[in-house]
Amino acid sequence: MRAQVVQHCPICQAKYDVGIYVSGQRVKCRRCGNKFEVQRNDSLRPGQVARPAEPTPAGAAQAQPEAKPARVRAAVQEPEPRRAPARPPVEKELPAGTRLAGYEIDRVLGRGAMGTVYKARQISLERDVAVKVMAGDLVGQNEFVLRFRREAAALAQLSHTNVVSIIDQGNVGSNWYFVMEYVAGPTLRRELNKHSLSLSQSLDYGVQIGRGLAYAHSKSVVHRDLKPENVLLADEGGGAIVAKICDFGLADIINCDRSYVNLTGSRISMGTVNYMAPEQRQNAGGVDQRADVFSYGVVLYELLTGELPVGRFPAPSERKAGVDRRLDALIMKALEQDHRRRHHSVRDMVDQIEHVRRAAV
Repeated sequence: MRAQVVQHCPICQAKYDVGIYVSGQRVKCRRCGNKFEVQRNDSLRPGQVARPAEPTPAGAAQAQPEAKPARVRAAVQEPEPRRAPARPPVEKELPAGTRLAGYEIDRVLGRGAMGTVYKARQISLERDVAVKVMAGDLVGQNEFVLRFRREAAALAQLSHTNVVSIIDQGNVGSNWYFVMEYVAGPTLRRELNKHSLSLSQSLDYGVQIGRGLAYAHSKSVVHRDLKPENVLLADEGGGAIVAKICDFGLADIINCDRSYVNLTGSRISMGTVNYMAPEQRQNAGGVDQRADVFSYGVVLYELLTGELPVGRFPAPSERKAGVDRRLDALIMKALEQDHRRRHHSVRDMVDQIEHVRRAAV
């Protein structure tokens, strides 16, 4: 019986037996559509997991492998394989009933590299809230407390329909937390995974996300980690769904010494890298709102086509039938590798999308 050689898709982590493929062969993930390179190593033991290749960053052309010379000196050694970075330690969950000042923990809503989000009850006002408790290893880093308080104060000033409101912040012992409005709906990622969005719904969500992002930029707040996982969909009743951006500023809060903690390592998933502007991967502390323009372009592309703009990608209307061609130039400009060639504001993008929608009616 053939031994399994397991490899995970670097985007959605779906598991595949790649034992029937040769090293270097590209395989398309059946779950998310990403194409990844098989990395066979016959020295792997049966059942051992092969390290997945990193996907091509959004908007970047796929690099062609260099031709190897016919003869190589025996003294030249093969470079050692790059080791995967260590993952952040698993956080111990706060049990139900735990009190953080005036908030009583109910249950876990979600977990991420930066912390754990809980549904909680604000005791004084008897209302549901969301409490994000920051990861313990971040709390111990230099300047974290100063940056946490400063950013929390800035984020609390954001008041917009399409932005999740920050209600409070504080700490109890080593637990540093944000208190946010509670949104009962799913994330945009969940809806995208269901493949249930019409083009009209996709444009509507795209406009709402753009409005929230443009408002934050008007207050000099850059998100730095915009992606479908950070957009919540709130059911306002009567069929109205409101898209709300969350986790504003959290990427900057952990940028404790302008080195952007573990940016390309364990704290940022490969999915996040696909939404990240090229200049942000080089100098996270020096980016401006044009980094968000790039991320917004990736989100729009995925909303309209169901695919990520990875490698050499076509214009949205060429990838998905029914997409208005007038949106092609808008989105492709947002995805420019050179930030100087992108839109200078999200507001301009939203205005253009609105113009296309009105003209289509």
